[in-house]
Amino acid sequence: MIGETYMLARIAPDQELLAAYANGDESAFETLYKRYRRRLWGLAKKMAWDTQQAEDILVEAMAAVSVQAKRGAIKGSFIGYSLTAVHHRGLHVLERRNERNARKAVELKVSLRSDSPTPEQSLMKRALRDEVSQALDELPKNESTAVYLVDCQGLTYKEAAAALACSEATVKRRLREGRRTLALKLAHLRPGRRPSEEAEGAAV
Repeated sequence: MIGETYMLARIAPDQELLAAYANGDESAFETLYKRYRRRLWGLAKKMAWDTQQAEDILVEAMAAVSVQAKRGAIKGSFIGYSLTAVHHRGLHVLERRNERNARKAVELKVSLRSDSPTPEQSLMKRALRDEVSQALDELPKNESTAVYLVDCQGLTYKEAAAALACSEATVKRRLREGRRTLALKLAHLRPGRRPSEEAEGAAV
């Protein structure tokens, strides 16, 4: 009987498990987490500097998701909501680290002689990633989340709309506005193109 109940829980739709958790079934949230833990852990690792930091990001993000799930506040996709929570937590961690690094003057010298990245080139790559993450985080939350889910996580318009509990038209509008703003903020990273050209390309 226990095995049968476990198997039923494993194949239950996300929304049924969320409802069960909101009604006091603690195992329902564990089932949801196990269902998507590889994707969630993969994102946490991408945003962290080391394994320990990735674990911290994931634990803190899922703790916040758990609170909202217990309140019955997650109306859309569980995985979409959870990925967004991990993303925002990761940005918060990066922001704290950037504040510390900003106090140090680091001279970067790019070596063009080596085929493999030098320490300086690796630092520049990290700085670039941080700049893009910061620009994304500075967008209005609705736009930032839409851009992240579609452009970074590869969700379809339909999946993003389910995660955000809005229409596909709204997702497309937020994407268009978010991409236009990002193009203007990051235009300096693409030599030879004017900000106006970046904005036009983002609006297509």
